[in-house]
Amino acid sequence: MSKHPSHHDYTKKNGAALIVALWVLIILSLIVGSFAFEVKLESMLVSYKRKRFRAEMMALSGLEYAKAILDQRQDAKELEIEDLDEDKDGFMQAALFVKRGLSTTSTIELGDGSFSVTLESAEGGRNVNTLTRDQWIGIFEIANIPSTDWDAMIDCLEDWIDESDLHGLNGAESDDPFYEERGYPVKNGPLDSIEELLLIKNWGPDILYGKPADEDSDEIYPIADILTVWGDGKVNLNTASADLLLSYAEYEDWELESVFEARKGEDGEDGTIDDGIKSLADVGADPNKFKLQSEFVKVTSIGDIYGTQYQIECIFLVQNKDSMVVYWSEGPVKKNANTREDDNGDLPY
Repeated sequence: MSKHPSHHDYTKKNGAALIVALWVLIILSLIVGSFAFEVKLESMLVSYKRKRFRAEMMALSGLEYAKAILDQRQDAKELEIEDLDEDKDGFMQAALFVKRGLSTTSTIELGDGSFSVTLESAEGGRNVNTLTRDQWIGIFEIANIPSTDWDAMIDCLEDWIDESDLHGLNGAESDDPFYEERGYPVKNGPLDSIEELLLIKNWGPDILYGKPADEDSDEIYPIADILTVWGDGKVNLNTASADLLLSYAEYEDWELESVFEARKGEDGEDGTIDDGIKSLADVGADPNKFKLQSEFVKVTSIGDIYGTQYQIECIFLVQNKDSMVVYWSEGPVKKNANTREDDNGDLPY
């Protein structure tokens, strides 16, 4: 006599099938969800790379715009006020400002993007490769660096730059434990960047970028912003900051006002065609320390596409009608900071 499956057996089989089907659906959902997430992520990455590439092209467009300004600077000096009435984008005024050693910024809209390009003197600081011991001491005094550190700092800097292997009294050459532990020798040549000071014994971030006061020491004021490696050692008075001018013994707080007022021109307003100090004698500046034009011009071009930004920074050597790139650095701009994330680092051109 055959035995037929009971209703209970059918229920058990149907329940097992349902559980298997649910597991299959869950696994398929996870696979589909994971695939969708990967597709969305790849789409976002492709979109970012596309916008970044376009922002880079915008930055390069800004660089070409800056080159055109540099090429036009010689002719711009002959312009009169009425000639600028049709200068809608400020191109000729920018060329005129560069000729006078002034800073200028232009922002140009191109379709759904834009670029902002700034031209300024690269000689708006004191050249670390030309400073004498007495001049360094004057800077250290302004920065409130302890006098007990001065001799060691200067001697180590001189040993880093000079070509000989002779030790300064408080200096250090390549055989010093400081350099041996870090695995690099002294350079025996001029500095190529301000940040190179961080490699030298007895120098460090506290010296360059300042340090707040604590229980053991007083505040140290930053000096990086008043230093440069470009130029002949003379500072462009048309762009020098107040802190930079105060690092010179002849300038006090009350004397700076005359310099800044002279920069505004006869109309006393910033950003107008008559801006710029016309003669060092007008402000009683020493021609052995200051000048009004620069041979080295810093160009910063930032391309922007829907908030994605890319920055190119160059230093141009400008002589007569010729200009040549001597320094190049580039990279995407971080959205939440003023600093950049370099792809290639700071590269000499």
